[in-house]
Amino acid sequence: MPNIAVLASGGALRAMIALYGTLVELKKNNILDCITYLAGVSGSTWCMSTIYKYDDWPQKIESLEKRQIEKLSQDKWNVKEGTGAVADAADEENYSLTDFWSYLIVHQLLTELDETELSSHKVPAERGRVPYPIYAAVDKNTYHKQYEGTWFEFTPHEVGVPGLGAYVDLRYFGSVFENRQLKEEKPQKNMCYLQGLWGSALGSEREIYESIKDSLGLFPNQDRSRTGDEETWDFQVVSTFYQAYQCVVELHLRVVDGKEVDALFDKLEKLLNTPKTTKSYEMVRKMRKTWPSSDATKRKNDCIGLGKALESDFGVEKMLGKPLKVIKEKVVDKIVEKPMEVIKDNRVVDTVVNKPMETIKDKLLKKPMEVMKDKVVDKPMEVIKGKTVDKVADKPKEAIKNGSQAASSGNKEADQLNPRGKPPSEQPTEAANVGYRVLRFVNVVRKTYSCLLTWTWGTINNFLYKCSDVNAPALTEEPVLSLIDAGLAINTAYPLILHPERNVKLILSFDFSSGDPFETLKKTVDYCKTQKIPFPRIDEKELNDTENPRDCYIFRGDNGLTVMHFPLFNKVNCPGKIKEYSDQFSTFKRNYTREETEKLIVAAKKNVINVRQKILEEIKRTMGSQYA
Repeated sequence: MPNIAVLASGGALRAMIALYGTLVELKKNNILDCITYLAGVSGSTWCMSTIYKYDDWPQKIESLEKRQIEKLSQDKWNVKEGTGAVADAADEENYSLTDFWSYLIVHQLLTELDETELSSHKVPAERGRVPYPIYAAVDKNTYHKQYEGTWFEFTPHEVGVPGLGAYVDLRYFGSVFENRQLKEEKPQKNMCYLQGLWGSALGSEREIYESIKDSLGLFPNQDRSRTGDEETWDFQVVSTFYQAYQCVVELHLRVVDGKEVDALFDKLEKLLNTPKTTKSYEMVRKMRKTWPSSDATKRKNDCIGLGKALESDFGVEKMLGKPLKVIKEKVVDKIVEKPMEVIKDNRVVDTVVNKPMETIKDKLLKKPMEVMKDKVVDKPMEVIKGKTVDKVADKPKEAIKNGSQAASSGNKEADQLNPRGKPPSEQPTEAANVGYRVLRFVNVVRKTYSCLLTWTWGTINNFLYKCSDVNAPALTEEPVLSLIDAGLAINTAYPLILHPERNVKLILSFDFSSGDPFETLKKTVDYCKTQKIPFPRIDEKELNDTENPRDCYIFRGDNGLTVMHFPLFNKVNCPGKIKEYSDQFSTFKRNYTREETEKLIVAAKKNVINVRQKILEEIKRTMGSQYA
């Protein structure tokens, strides 16, 4: 049987929902069993990552589709769980907009914060009863250059760059490496994070900012509703910092869209005209004078500088210090109640001591890389006892007091949690908890708005850092990667499927994109020309009717590769209503009623039903060509 791939494009919830309908009909028509690979971009990955939790999902696909319709129509999600996950992520070094997007936006869209791991999908993938899943992301800094190291693929086994032949075991994606040597092991990223990483380009920069700004509003409402003792923290100071930073980000956006800025400067001057914020205030006045004559780059840099000045004037660094690591309830409680479980965590010990770390493998070049040995193996206790645990374990009386509160005895960082300057023993427990939550909120605001100003996404430790035998300076010289939605490059994962080692002979491309229904084809042609990858010749005359496309386009190449392209909305499955469907199911549509979900699924199913005979004929033709 020739290798056949189904490509599912991006398109946010529209793509996720349409892929459910597509897979149901492919199964009904006995086509799904012929598929070798299922590769997704952006919204399609949300469907894939959900169904692959089930070993025999092709047999359950209809019931899974119905379950998803029900979940979307209920529109229920756990706000507390989402804000807590973001606050936890903000306490980590490599926090980015992806963390916020994943745990609040994608969580809300999918009505689930999925804490499972991609590696748990190995079983269905290894049994060969389902297509092998491939999820796409691209390097944020190089995707616009069509660089061979741009495309990253995620599978249940590994993460890698096919264009460079470099891979790392999925378990160690995000861990710290240097020239192939594992320096520090980090926990696996959960599925919710990956869903946000794969699906983050759901709208314009403005639309994304508005979504993040609205979601930040969930934090102060939660904090203030938890207690009547609002004077414990100076909420007015926190609110002023929050509003001022919001204005700075809005100014930054107006560099792009050119909207009027006087009202923003007025608000900033009003908020910051206090003795405490003189540095920020003077900077705002200076920016206002130079704004009309400054170019876009200077305006953006001024906004970034103003953000830093705000943090300085409001004493955010001093306020935060490093208290969150010390007082995080999960850590402290674990040490107080079960100290040996911190030291004897079976999962950690098994991973670090009993299982040597075979990490980066170069499957494509057939060069298994050396097994990595590092001080983690030699000194496992250093991994298990981090700085925070050491501090608490060595001096428990100084670090822990009153249950999960941090003590103030001689500890200036912990004292920051006492706004009234009283010993913790004299503070109400609930008031201390409020202080902890406010600190976390301030930390989230600071890091999130800073990331918005610098447009920082998908930052994660680089497994290719200083790899001497990988010729890709743009990647190997940076200790941290920045990965983002592959739809920004090409909204379909052609570059991953076209790798020669996969030997794919037939591609079924279901395009759920908005706008030009042939954009993915056009971009792929350009990419393949640059990378010298064989691809069928595309007659551009066939791609002229962007407003009223057919349901099926077939392109055959000289190398035996055939591409079948299926636009979601076409003149066969929604005659005369293509624009109506496109407008109703826009990419940034965040809420679907049951009726809307069912209407979209029907359109996707019709698409498969209408072209099934052509697909079967092409499968037969491909088989005949292979064995001729």
